[in-house]
Amino acid sequence: MNILLTGGTGFLGSHMLRMLLSCGKGNVVLLKRSSSSLDRISHLMPHKSLFVYDMDRTPLPEIFREQKVDTILHVATEYGRGNSSCVKAIETNLVFPVQLIEEGIKHGLVSFINTDSYFNKDNFSYAHLIDYSLSKKVFLNWLRHFSRQIKVCNMVLEHIYGEGDSKEKFVPMLIDAVAVNPKERLPLTFGHQKRDFIHVSDVVSAYKAALDFTVKNNFRFKEFEVGSGVSTSIRSLAELIKDISKSGTSLDFGALPYRDDEIMNSFADPIELRNIGWTPLCPLKEGLARTINFALGRTENVEG
Repeated sequence: MNILLTGGTGFLGSHMLRMLLSCGKGNVVLLKRSSSSLDRISHLMPHKSLFVYDMDRTPLPEIFREQKVDTILHVATEYGRGNSSCVKAIETNLVFPVQLIEEGIKHGLVSFINTDSYFNKDNFSYAHLIDYSLSKKVFLNWLRHFSRQIKVCNMVLEHIYGEGDSKEKFVPMLIDAVAVNPKERLPLTFGHQKRDFIHVSDVVSAYKAALDFTVKNNFRFKEFEVGSGVSTSIRSLAELIKDISKSGTSLDFGALPYRDDEIMNSFADPIELRNIGWTPLCPLKEGLARTINFALGRTENVEG
């Protein structure tokens, strides 16, 4: 089985790449941009089963002609944070994966595993990530359409965290401000929002379980919610980070307002994953300790 991976230079994708290469499932075709940083995966580049293509230099038809691809594992995404154009989100989250599937089908593609997010659920609306949400929801319709021809898994991730994530995201930002470069005072909301925090190692194992399920079973469309099934308040998370790191930072709860469209509680229903043998193995306190130690430079890069 040969797998094409997108987003492999990013946080989740780099952990995914390590898993795919270590479990020996076949060749891994990594699509990246020529400008992508290889910091997270440079040690993996010489692997004999890894074939790397710059998708802005090599046309997709040429890649699919050179490599037999059975499964596409699509992790690349554009959240549209900051001043990013909505066109970029549409190109990355909709046009690009549709092109991948169309070209893949021409060359015998069997399955496609997609990466989705909890804040894209039907009952949620996250205005500051609207470009992401709209583009991903439209793509989900296309996935259901393509499921007439290939097997499709949609992985709905809860709040993923772990070693090597970008400091722009909430948990790494919190760890940096409390444990790594401790501030005297950190303004926060009241912290009543609750999230299902899931360590990247458990997310990777969920993808592995979904990949195995996809290979062994006949189906058209399957959705898996990836999380522990238990939500923890932001307040408890911040206090746990402070306790683990023995930080002196004053957590100023209530100093910041909630967003108008704040999601106050989100958690997975992992029953479909549990039915195929998956269970999370990294408790929140352990996962945070690992992530804090990594941020402090106390550990080597961990395997995903």
